[in-house]
Amino acid sequence: MKKVNLKLFKVLGLSVLSFVFYFVISNSDKINSIINTLLKSNSSKGFGVYIVIYLVKWFLLIFGVISLIVVISRFFIKKEH
Repeated sequence: MKKVNLKLFKVLGLSVLSFVFYFVISNSDKINSIINTLLKSNSSKGFGVYIVIYLVKWFLLIFGVISLIVVISRFFIKKEH
């Protein structure tokens, strides 16, 4: 019987969760309306919120891709002793 690597499944779960949050944020009507409102305002705080939303979206996407690459590489590349 093959031993299950729980750390690998945790990373896979975080990767999937990251992708789900990214797509929810990207396709959310409420967040898109907030972004449109922030773009129309001339507030510096609004611009800060706009930047934070986009940074969070890109962080989720990059984290999901990198963790998926790590899972695939660990799963298919076997260690040689």
